[in-house]
Amino acid sequence: MSAALRFKQAIAKQLSSLTAHSEAGLLELIRAPKKAGEEQYTLSFAQLNASHKEASNANPTALSRSIADKFVPDTFISSVTAKGPTVSFRVNRPEFHKQVLQQVYNENKRYGWAHIPVTENPPTAVIDYSSPNIAKPFHAGHLRSTIIGNFAKRIHQVMGYRVIGVNYLGDWGKQYGLLAIGYERYGDLEDLSKDPIHHLYNIYVRINQEAKENPVIDQEANAYFKRMEQGDSDALSLWNRLREMSIASYKDIYERLGIMFEVYSGESQVESYIPEIYKLLKEKGLGEKADDGALVCNLEPYGLGKPVLRRADGTSLYLTRDLACLLMRKRQYGFDKALYVVGSEQQAYFKQVFQLASLLLDIQKDSLQHVSFGRIQGMSTRRGTAVFLQDILDTAKAQILGYMRDDKQMEESSNAGIADTLGISAILVQDMKSKRNKDYSFSWDRMTDARGDTGVFLQYAHARACGIERKAQVAVVPTCDFSLLTETEAIQVTQLISQFPEFVDLSFAHMEPSTIVNYLFKLSHATSKASHALRVKGQEPELAAARMLLFWAARMTLYNGLTLLGIRPLEHM
Repeated sequence: MSAALRFKQAIAKQLSSLTAHSEAGLLELIRAPKKAGEEQYTLSFAQLNASHKEASNANPTALSRSIADKFVPDTFISSVTAKGPTVSFRVNRPEFHKQVLQQVYNENKRYGWAHIPVTENPPTAVIDYSSPNIAKPFHAGHLRSTIIGNFAKRIHQVMGYRVIGVNYLGDWGKQYGLLAIGYERYGDLEDLSKDPIHHLYNIYVRINQEAKENPVIDQEANAYFKRMEQGDSDALSLWNRLREMSIASYKDIYERLGIMFEVYSGESQVESYIPEIYKLLKEKGLGEKADDGALVCNLEPYGLGKPVLRRADGTSLYLTRDLACLLMRKRQYGFDKALYVVGSEQQAYFKQVFQLASLLLDIQKDSLQHVSFGRIQGMSTRRGTAVFLQDILDTAKAQILGYMRDDKQMEESSNAGIADTLGISAILVQDMKSKRNKDYSFSWDRMTDARGDTGVFLQYAHARACGIERKAQVAVVPTCDFSLLTETEAIQVTQLISQFPEFVDLSFAHMEPSTIVNYLFKLSHATSKASHALRVKGQEPELAAARMLLFWAARMTLYNGLTLLGIRPLEHM
């Protein structure tokens, strides 16, 4: 149980004896004020009565005054005041500091999720994210899927899940046949070895342009892919070689981001499961033949139309292959939960997928989740309109290095690694600071600004906190005189630290990384303000120890939040 919850329970327990409301109902509505101040918790009786109409018809303002008069201060709460329908509770500050800061000290790098039990047989979550197409640019949608998917993976891990991260590559179909024809004509082994992603993309662009002028190329591409489907060893050997080299190249770039996938999968691996989907459609009487000879499934009773599962020429569609993939994953992993981190424009499509999975595969719809997101607007790089992940990271790094040179703070040669980490942090935070379903405008200048609410600012806040520890040279100990932390800045920092486990739970419930990002901005601003007002170095030993524990706990909370977002915290800048 978190320290904050213990204080809330102390309030709820006494309030339940003074009102007709249950402790559970009261706990739901006890809040920390939006603006940090003298009071640490508030409760609106107007809101309480609105949500529990049967429990009380009393005037909220009169009730709040009555409660303030009757509430007895105790170990947890020092005083209670009423203003209108709202009652404010001031905590016993030394006790509050003690319980919150000692909890962080004891839980350390598990603070925020230490309340989640570790089990021998954890539930399994399969998370499908990133998923670029071989030979095509890593577009903005892939970037968002990669960032949000990595967050989804990390938060599931800390919340007690065994997570299978899957990168489901576009590695099959006529588009690959076209690439193979292009490679046979224009492929260069040396260029392929140096940079397979860019080399294959250049070939793909060139052969596509030629195909527009020469229809024979399309026919050749179809014929090549048919050879692959029929198991032609030469065609499959080239396909496997290009696929593996592309994956190796992607792995290097993902490693730079601190991302690792348990599985690199693809459409090519589900082909053998597709006949089983058709068989299940027939056995369950869910397939219908359309006028043009295509196989459809009637989902109109669910408001989802009649999606096609097999074309009239016998070929499968994305929907068929996604169902086959779900069947494969259920058998391989026995998952309890499957998430698809894909743009919000695919919402209607995933409703069809999940409904069909329920009807055909006996997979509960509530075990399937589409983690949707909005579009990025205005993203381009120096290479032009085609956006590759490596280009995005290199551009961010170069921009940070430019700032370093201009400020004459750092030498480029010795700080390229720091610049890369700052650039990555800037990209990740700009993506996750707004609610994931919102579109946002990509801005190189804004995202790398150390003064605004950016990833660079969060890194600076963490490095500054580390600097306090280094310069003060005061040991971090859990036993100190908490009554010395009297300043408003100190209680504001401790209050924010106390809220972290609650924000982690909230972020997980809604799969919303912006909840954590914006919490970290508040904590960083409060800690920065406190660092100016509360000196550690040169103070009396007992006061220095209390303040050191406060700043250490804030730094540890910031560290845990950053790592949860997939950001490597810097100790120096």
